Amino acid sequence: MAAYRTAAPHRPVADYDLRYDGQPVVRCPDCHWAQALHEHLHEGPYGLLYWHADHPDEAVDHLQALPDRLAVPAYIEWWASGHWLAIEDKRIEGASRLLGTDCLEIFQSVRLSSGLERAVLVNTQRLSIFPSTSRANIEDAAENLFRTGLLLPAPGLRQPV
Repeated sequence: MAAYRTAAPHRPVADYDLRYDGQPVVRCPDCHWAQALHEHLHEGPYGLLYWHADHPDEAVDHLQALPDRLAVPAYIEWWASGHWLAIEDKRIEGASRLLGTDCLEIFQSVRLSSGLERAVLVNTQRLSIFPSTSRANIEDAAENLFRTGLLLPAPGLRQPV
């Protein structure tokens, strides 16, 4: 296995000098793949580095601007656990994690329409807040999910490898 990894065409690295929201970034100097580590889910960079070396064709630059349309990647398993989002990233070996209700609303909205409108509406009603405040909260949470590889651009928006 180690010989395969050194012979792989992509050599991803953990870049501790480049940070997103205080978290280190993993990236590949051989392509445009980059994402921030999720501090509670990824538990270190190695699982993601090995995954990218094995799947270079699934490279997305998660540090670019949040796309208008989103999709849940095939490597993410998610389900509602009460009012929480339970999530498991299959790229790494580890336990599932619970994320907030706003993240659950985002995943449900993306699953139905690839957009965030439903999440904004549900969040506005749930918290009894102004729609502009709800939109800011939802977009911020969606951006964090996107930056850590838990969401992708919708298939028509994929970046070239």
